[in-house]
Amino acid sequence: MEFQLLFTAFQAQPAHARWPQQRQLHECLRQGIRSGTLASGARLPASRALAAELGVARNSVLYAYEQLASEGFILASRRGSVVAPLAGRLAA
Repeated sequence: MEFQLLFTAFQAQPAHARWPQQRQLHECLRQGIRSGTLASGARLPASRALAAELGVARNSVLYAYEQLASEGFILASRRGSVVAPLAGRLAA
């Protein structure tokens, strides 16, 4: 999955331009999961790798992953994070 394209497209929307990066990333991944772009069971990149790919701080990625996990969109463990089963069908 090309996360850079997904994130760049999200940032290009005027409504999101002024949001903090951590919120932009959280909402971008959330929309990707809900739309099916990020399918159930898809493995997410390690926080350091995604931060480097997107040119954002690792803390922004960690925040986004923590929020997504608390909302039930991803399952996080020491082995990595994956998109939760049926996550795209969850209520907003």
